[in-house]
Amino acid sequence: METTKDDPAVAELARSLDCFTEADLCRLAGAKPTTVEAWRKRHTGPDYVLIGNAFLYPRESLKEFLRSRVRKMGGSVSAKSVL
Repeated sequence: METTKDDPAVAELARSLDCFTEADLCRLAGAKPTTVEAWRKRHTGPDYVLIGNAFLYPRESLKEFLRSRVRKMGGSVSAKSVL
């Protein structure tokens, strides 16, 4: 049986394994599948598991990825200290 990236059965199985699907990541990030694919190729996205033709993103890997993307607000630096 061939599966697709948007297969509801794959999504249900991913959730039972505490994972997100590629479609979930696209929705969360507001990104296209091609962008998520580029992240994988460049090793800049969250860690993933490839099983068959499905990319699964473990919850902890996605949390680590999001933590690495946190931007701190405030804490201004004077131009003098930078130069």
